[in-house]
Amino acid sequence: MAEAQIKSLLVRERYYRDTCQWEKLRACYHPDASKTRIEITWFQGDIDGFVKGSKGMATDGTGAVHTICPVEVHLHGKKALSESTGSISIRFQHNGAFFDCVSYTRFISRLEFVGDEWRLLTLEAIYDRDLITPVIPQETAELHLPQDSRESYRCISWVLSQKGFSIKQDLPGIDDSASCAQLMEASFKWLGK
Repeated sequence: MAEAQIKSLLVRERYYRDTCQWEKLRACYHPDASKTRIEITWFQGDIDGFVKGSKGMATDGTGAVHTICPVEVHLHGKKALSESTGSISIRFQHNGAFFDCVSYTRFISRLEFVGDEWRLLTLEAIYDRDLITPVIPQETAELHLPQDSRESYRCISWVLSQKGFSIKQDLPGIDDSASCAQLMEASFKWLGK
């Protein structure tokens, strides 16, 4: 039963984010914001800051669509750790042509049983790979992505930086396997397993 509740929570959290249901998004996380941490390309901070930043993204037209398919939940008492595969898709316009940027990602979340329900404490990501494709193949524009950026999230970093976001360059990604191992080791240590 706990696994089903956690999987439902993870899917709803991304759905609320994508559909601008801010109060419901906030309710997915621990009521004490100081116990929360979000660490992704464009944001590092607590859930209240994440909700505020997400509202700003929606206002300026930087919409994203997330898919998530929870693959594993690890339980230990009133704590849980989830590992999910998913994607982040952003449509954008560049030099008159429309493109889709898709980032394939592994989402890692710590959860805690609070009162009578599971609540998220963290949202972190391991970036796998990403790509940019024209929406209409005949309509293309030349894109100049920086060659010195991280391979595992080069495209999404470029898209978000074009919209004014500062991108963290030392996040876990498959182009740095040690960073992935470090995140997972710290997560399981927190879980107590």
